[in-house]
Amino acid sequence: MTTERYDYMVESNLCRRFKMASLLLDKSIRQDIYERIRDDITYGRLMPGERLTEKKLSDDYTVSRSPIREALRQLESEGLIRYERNKGMEVVKLSIKQLQEIYDLRALLEGYAVRCSMKQITGKDITFLTSLHKKLINAAQTKDIQAWLQNNSLFHGYFRDKSGNENLSQMIVMLKRRTFNYQNMSLSYASYFETYIEHHAAILEACKKRDVDLAEQSMRQHVLMTNQAIVNFVSMNRSSI
Repeated sequence: MTTERYDYMVESNLCRRFKMASLLLDKSIRQDIYERIRDDITYGRLMPGERLTEKKLSDDYTVSRSPIREALRQLESEGLIRYERNKGMEVVKLSIKQLQEIYDLRALLEGYAVRCSMKQITGKDITFLTSLHKKLINAAQTKDIQAWLQNNSLFHGYFRDKSGNENLSQMIVMLKRRTFNYQNMSLSYASYFETYIEHHAAILEACKKRDVDLAEQSMRQHVLMTNQAIVNFVSMNRSSI
C-alpha cells in the first residue's frame, strides 16, 4: 500500500468518525432541548396559552433555532403545544371537555395498570406503598405541595411500572404530562387532600387483600375524583389558565 493511499484511508476514517460524533452531538442537543421545554411546560414554567417563538426560546435556552424547531415539532405531535393561525405556537390551554376526556382515559389506563400489577405484587411492594402513603399523609398535614407531588407520582408510578406493560406505561405518562400543571395548580384546594388520602388508603387496602377488582375500581374512582377537583379549579380560574 502506498503512503498516499494509507494517508487517504486514515483521513477518510477520521472524517467518518467526526461526522458520526457530530451527528450524535446534534441528537443529544436536540433531545436535551426537547426535554427541557417539555419539562418547563409540564411543571408550569411555561403556562397554558403562553406564546412560544423560536427566537425567544433560542435566547432562553442558549441554542440555535434548529434544535428549537425540531423540539417544537415533537411537542406539537404530543399535544403539548399547538399552532394557532396568525398567532404562532403556544402552550396548549386545555378546555374543560379536554380535561375530562384525558382523565376518563387515565382512569381506565391507571385502573388497568393496577390490575396488571396485582399479578406480581409482593409483600415488599406493599411495604413500599405503605411508606409512600405515610409520606403523603405527612405532606398533606404540613401542606408541603412539593413533597405531595413527588410522593404522589411515586405512588401512581409504582403501579404503572409494576404492570410490566411498556405501551400502557408510555400512554399514561404522555397523558399525565398534559395535565400535570393543572393538577399542580389545583392543589391550592387543601380540602381535597383528605379525600385523596382516603382513596390511596382504599387502593392500598385492596392490594393487601389481593382484591384485584376492588383495587382497579378504587384507582379509577380516585383518578376521576382528581379530575373533578381540577375541573372545579379551572372553572373558577378560567381567565388566567
